[in-house]
Amino acid sequence: MTLEDKVHLQRLRLFRRAEELGNVSAACREAGVARSYYYRLQGRFRRYGPDGLHPKHRQGRPGRPPLLDAQVERRIVAEALAQPAWGPQRISDQLAMRGIVVAASTVYRALRRNGLGTRRQRFGIVEQHSAKHAGLLTERTRRELEKARPVPSRRHVEASKPGQLVCIDCFYIGKLKGVGKVWQITACDAASSYAWATVFVGDPRAAISARFLRSVAQDLDRLGWPLQRVLTDRGSEFKGDFDRACKELDVRHTRTKPRHAFTNGFVERLQGTILHEHWRVEFRRRYFTRLHQIERSLQSFLRLYNRDRPHRGYRTRGRTPASILKGAIDDR
Repeated sequence: MTLEDKVHLQRLRLFRRAEELGNVSAACREAGVARSYYYRLQGRFRRYGPDGLHPKHRQGRPGRPPLLDAQVERRIVAEALAQPAWGPQRISDQLAMRGIVVAASTVYRALRRNGLGTRRQRFGIVEQHSAKHAGLLTERTRRELEKARPVPSRRHVEASKPGQLVCIDCFYIGKLKGVGKVWQITACDAASSYAWATVFVGDPRAAISARFLRSVAQDLDRLGWPLQRVLTDRGSEFKGDFDRACKELDVRHTRTKPRHAFTNGFVERLQGTILHEHWRVEFRRRYFTRLHQIERSLQSFLRLYNRDRPHRGYRTRGRTPASILKGAIDDR
């Protein structure tokens, strides 16, 4: 039975039920339809009989219009390069004088597809052509050509095995009433995305960072992966006691360049995830009055993050960080 037959049978049952009850309103309530719907069907039933209760066949919507002819698109590009100061409407008018009728919006889409959507892009093409064939090289063209020159890819945070590189950073959570200024120190293993974090009260200090580093190194050692290098910014909390802890653990300490926070992007992104997925949710659900409550809440989220939450990064590809660590151990 097709869908059309089912709809037709349902409408016939509605009329039969209304006749049995002698009450249109009751029949419509049972069927879950409005009375106006019943009376519309009744008019069709009186005119055409039972066949009038079949669903109407509606014409489908027209599909996409045909694509722009390749020859016309070439004419649009040629006109744009010949007159780079002209916009889509001027080009459309010029083509219309030659018997080619194209809307300005179509001209604009064709220019965008070919990287000529803005006047600056069109002028840039003209400048590059002049520099290549006529030796006319402006300072701006030289800068643009240098930007376009391919640069060899170098990942400052490249790591193939757990423990090769752990990124560490501090994050200010906020000032909580009854608790004080709450900070979070976070670490992220670059090879597996495994996360460590803890909270503390007061400004970041080197002693806290050193204690946190030792706990991260112990966790990795317990899994059989010695900590080899850490990456931090140039804050004072990663000097003094932190450097001494690195020497004791035989860990190489590297720092990001000034005003290059994106170099430590793994841990920066992790802190953004903790902020959006945990703290902004928890602070709307709970009222924290003790630091240990905040710490317990954070560790609960980290268990979810490391063990149960799939990740979609280029390293994790749908796996959990804990499974990557275990898989790395099994494949060693």
